[in-house]
Amino acid sequence: MAPPSEETPLIPQRSCSLSSSEAGALHVLLPARGPGPPQCLSFSFGDHLAEELCVQAAKASGILPVYHSLFALATEDLSCWFPPSHIFSVEDTGTQVLLYRLRFYFPNWFGLEKCHRFGLRKDLASAILDLPVLEHLFAQHRSDLLSGHLPVGLSLKEQGECLSLAVLDLARMAREQAQRPAELLKTVSYKACLPPSLRDMIQGLSFVTRRRIRRTVRRALHRVAACQADRHSLMAKYILDLERLDPAGAAETFRVGLPGVSGGQDGLRLLRVAGGSGVAWSPGEDQAFQPFCDFPEIVDISIKQAPRVGPAGEHRLVTVTRTDNQILEAEFPGLPEALSFVALVDGYFRLTTDSRHFFCKEVAPPRLLEEVAEQCHGPITLDFAVHKLKAAGSRPGSYVLRRSPQDFDSFLLTVCVQTPLGPDYKGCLIRRDPPGTFSLVDLGRPHSSLRELLAACWEGGLHVDGVALTLTSCCTPRPKGDALSPSRPACLGEFHSQTNPSMR
Repeated sequence: MAPPSEETPLIPQRSCSLSSSEAGALHVLLPARGPGPPQCLSFSFGDHLAEELCVQAAKASGILPVYHSLFALATEDLSCWFPPSHIFSVEDTGTQVLLYRLRFYFPNWFGLEKCHRFGLRKDLASAILDLPVLEHLFAQHRSDLLSGHLPVGLSLKEQGECLSLAVLDLARMAREQAQRPAELLKTVSYKACLPPSLRDMIQGLSFVTRRRIRRTVRRALHRVAACQADRHSLMAKYILDLERLDPAGAAETFRVGLPGVSGGQDGLRLLRVAGGSGVAWSPGEDQAFQPFCDFPEIVDISIKQAPRVGPAGEHRLVTVTRTDNQILEAEFPGLPEALSFVALVDGYFRLTTDSRHFFCKEVAPPRLLEEVAEQCHGPITLDFAVHKLKAAGSRPGSYVLRRSPQDFDSFLLTVCVQTPLGPDYKGCLIRRDPPGTFSLVDLGRPHSSLRELLAACWEGGLHVDGVALTLTSCCTPRPKGDALSPSRPACLGEFHSQTNPSMR
């Protein structure tokens, strides 16, 4: 293959481009992790739940259930994100294209400069994110940079940062393809790793200047390649440097209106949601953001139709209430935008404050609603389940029902049993079959629900490792701050704040 000339297109057209003539299909695009096009999942006619689409995308990407709550679906232009409860209807005509992306993000996950909440202690060496999530996040950030989605300036400092990112990207390619830097540069131009604005600027420079830049990049690439860093270390360094280049990239900004103010610039303001700081607002484009609250300070969020002149049923008024009863009201142009904002705040609240909480059913993840109904924990580890049982007194027959942290279609039953040497803990695997039934090896037939399966276990006949298991009490999930104790099934309202009557 001949090396690319100055006129050769640096970023070819997307080979997986989806034609609008391809009727009756829903496509979910995953970030490209290699030299080929992005992976595309296609779904045919019918209704598809957003969360189930995310589960299918997670399986295809190798994302474990533990990290499932960090991801969401968005439109191709990232103008709107969909809550996990959204239903996509695929009809005979029309094609929908969605992006599967990591939406919930905390800054400096890979950095050492600052201490952020939910980071690792300095004496722990394990990573926060596993390798598939790291690869997905890298591919997502790289795609945003090369497509021009990230706003990058052309100052000398920003030019140097972008060239450094290009060197890291080339070093990663060389490591993945087991090539020497000189061999790689024969087939890949460094400009293919730069944002469009910088590529265009370099293209307009003189031949001598372009040659000097190429020589500088080549020398830097040889130095980085000599460090023998593995591909994942290069990815983490790329993400860290990109965070420094675009600190606001981890936040989402919403353009909203002031309640009771008619259209016009005087009635507009901005809302910003960031994992590291919470909710902030600004009275205008050029005004500084004022913090309103962090996620633990939120006690309620409500959505209702906005009382304003305009197309009936379009505008929505979102009210965020703090613990001190101070409120923030924002008027969104439509229900999708309002639900996108509420789902973002709702998701960050679960990640930072209470994993069992949701503010309204309109944005609640269906899998969480299932867990609440079945008194099931999320994808917690065995050590955490055993800790729950020990905190409840390690009573014989007490048990914890939880989702598998490794498999989206499995549940785990951890039971406390009494042995001559003291309490011991046994585990059972529960499978969700394709028809939607639940099966356990020691039970004769599948059951239509987890509750029905557990009722059969309560009747006896369950054996693990030759030990008969008798279920007596369930260690149910509790809202944060409540004491843990074995209990019988409780009502749904015990696990979340009640929905505002106007939402029903």
